[in-house]
Amino acid sequence: MSFQRRRFFQAALAGSLLSGALPTFGRAQGAAWPGGPVRFVVPFAPGGGADMATRLMAEKLRSAWGGVPALVDNRPGANTIIAADAVLGAPRDGSTFLATISLTTQLPFLMQKVNFNPETDLVPVAAITTEQLVLVTNAALGIKRFKDLVEAARRQPGKFAFGSYGVGSNSHLVLIEINKASDAELVHVPYKGAAPAVQAVLSGEVALALSNLGTVKQHIASGRLVPLAVTGERRSRFVPEVPTLLELGIKGFETPAWIGVFAARGTPAAIVNKLGADVQAAVAAPDLVARLQDFGQEPGQMSTAEFQALVKRDSDNAGQMIRAAGVRLE
Repeated sequence: MSFQRRRFFQAALAGSLLSGALPTFGRAQGAAWPGGPVRFVVPFAPGGGADMATRLMAEKLRSAWGGVPALVDNRPGANTIIAADAVLGAPRDGSTFLATISLTTQLPFLMQKVNFNPETDLVPVAAITTEQLVLVTNAALGIKRFKDLVEAARRQPGKFAFGSYGVGSNSHLVLIEINKASDAELVHVPYKGAAPAVQAVLSGEVALALSNLGTVKQHIASGRLVPLAVTGERRSRFVPEVPTLLELGIKGFETPAWIGVFAARGTPAAIVNKLGADVQAAVAAPDLVARLQDFGQEPGQMSTAEFQALVKRDSDNAGQMIRAAGVRLE
């Protein structure tokens, strides 16, 4: 055999062996991950629902990963854009993920120019929680029912302010639909998360806020806050005496709110698949389920495909509402 032919067959054999090893390499890449700290960037201030749920998940992952750090990095502001930019600007090696809510996926409906496209640049990986949100007011106002709020707002247009966790967020959309359905004139005041908005209600800075139950639970129990309504198709098992917005004639908020993990597109599929499975296992742990439920949240027990379908359905619904309301961030 000539030298050239021998080199050709050696190269062909090497190529064949490498090709056959690729699937194994992909599986090995996922199995070896994580080899170092993993960061979950949260686009809200500490203390809110997304922050607390992500911290509980990270605690479980750290244990499952044999002590490998699972870190929570709070990057509030700019309607989740700061946090998303941090994730999309990081190496796509499985070291950085986004833990966010539906506001991130709604950005293209809110802004003419966004420096990324959530649908194509971010990959839904796993749901951490699903939950129903609760509309609360300061007990000092003397408002006990949603009907009382509407009547007071009609009598005094512009007096009552509604603290949301961002322009175009579900909380802002609830405000818009309340104003539309009741002819009220509630004033919109955006904050950098649900926790600051709730603090504003407690201090009397604003009259109302929409929040996850966990953030307001202790204040409802103490009598400082009064729950007026919840989102969802049916009443919450955590506060069954509180009517749904749908019961009160406010439509469009039947889909559960979610907190989920997203990867930057280009992150290896093997890592995405492993993280999805690890998160699903973490939020199924009985002690974590109990802690989530104590916070008014349900564990996000769904496959990656199911979570992706929920994100798509929720985004389409919110997009229709945002376009109808003419909400813009610019």
